[in-house]
Amino acid sequence: MDRLACVNVAAFPLQVLLQAQPAWVRFPVAVVEDDRPQALVLCVNERARRLGVRVGQRYATALALAKDLQAGTIAQLRIDQRVHALVDCLRRYSPHVEPSAETPGVFWLDARGLNRLYPSLQDWAQAVRLALQRAGVTATIAVGFTRFGTYALAKHHRGTTVCTDAVEERAAVQRVPLGDVDLDPDVRERLLALGVETVGQFLRLPGDGIRQRFGEAAHALYQLAAGHRWAPLVPVPADEHQARQIHFEASEIHAERLLFVVKRLLDSLLAALARQAHAVVELVLWMKLDDRTTRTEHVRPAASTLDAAQLLVLVRLRLDTLRLTAGIVTLRVMAETCPATAHQCRLFSHHARRDPDAATQAFARLRAEFHERVVVRARLCDAHLPAAQFAWEPLEQMPERTAPRVETTRPLVRRMYTNPVPLPAGSEDPVYVRRAGPLDPPRLGPYILSGGWWGGGVRRDYYFRPTDGGALQWVYYDHRKQRVFLQGCVE
Repeated sequence: MDRLACVNVAAFPLQVLLQAQPAWVRFPVAVVEDDRPQALVLCVNERARRLGVRVGQRYATALALAKDLQAGTIAQLRIDQRVHALVDCLRRYSPHVEPSAETPGVFWLDARGLNRLYPSLQDWAQAVRLALQRAGVTATIAVGFTRFGTYALAKHHRGTTVCTDAVEERAAVQRVPLGDVDLDPDVRERLLALGVETVGQFLRLPGDGIRQRFGEAAHALYQLAAGHRWAPLVPVPADEHQARQIHFEASEIHAERLLFVVKRLLDSLLAALARQAHAVVELVLWMKLDDRTTRTEHVRPAASTLDAAQLLVLVRLRLDTLRLTAGIVTLRVMAETCPATAHQCRLFSHHARRDPDAATQAFARLRAEFHERVVVRARLCDAHLPAAQFAWEPLEQMPERTAPRVETTRPLVRRMYTNPVPLPAGSEDPVYVRRAGPLDPPRLGPYILSGGWWGGGVRRDYYFRPTDGGALQWVYYDHRKQRVFLQGCVE
């Protein structure tokens, strides 16, 4: 007969909060849905419960009952991460672990075939409980034969409970109060009014009228508790190790040979990721050198991908730029991943004649060969000075463009220097740019800029000044510094 175990981490969000705030252990503590006075209380500890704080109260009401109440919020992402960590911990004691989708902190484990590893299931359950304590949570464990039976016993009892046969489990479950099982509070109050206080009394009710009188959720719970609904264990698959590693017998430094090794590791890694429906966001090349130093290189494609050829091009560009102090003795290829799209999982890919992804992939090759911030675009800024009215930001992906405009005249390009260049001696006189002789080319300006009183005041006269060689300089006279500066040029 199948053996099943249920692990219940009571008040799971509260335990996660106390792990983040260990100094709150000596105070009344509550988990609230968000940071506002009218937020609902979701979980409370025993100190807060003794002071009258209850789940479902408003935070302001709870604070009036417990003056030193410590409250906090827990993001869903943090709860999901903690559940994932506990699944990894429990998988050391059972290969099949199923976390509850409705109640975070409840887990079911396959307890079959463990008699060869532990003297008894009681010893196994105690080992699991101690492992969870080392992980920072307190849990109760029930070992039995059915999903509902182990769940009800884990919610009601403390410590570890092991049922030797199905009859013992059924008898113990019938004594569990309805307040300890996952039943809607309104339904529970109506059942209490009828004198139904335990699971056994609930199961003695006629099953045909449960749905009509108490709703679909109560009917599903009744069917599960009575054994009329089959609910097999649905364990979550373990994540495959998303890394591949090789040890060289002799240190390797030749880029071409390294690329062939990376290809072999990458093919195996991508095949495993494709089975998990994941795509590569970033490749990490970790290298241990012959002089006992390590080197880590990051290669990021233009978008998440499962295309080995695209990734190898980026790896080759990065390997060509490496300047290693010694040969490589250990090479590890690791992947940061995200869920793959349906397009990435298709067997054949179709590309348009003008593929916008090609430009994005070209940018990724530039970043791999030169620098992460080598591809940038201008972003307009709300600033006073012309040189501060734009900033450069990294360009991660080729933006979508509308139809190109038709230009009848060739546009001029204004190039601005990051730091204005002071012009040579004699340029402290504004006449240097303000006046032109009869044979000199005309100057355009002045274009007056004044303001910036919060920074000491700015007053500049801008001019477009032709040079003897035919170039057009963009200069300005600074009244505070009493000198002419070259801001840029026009081409």
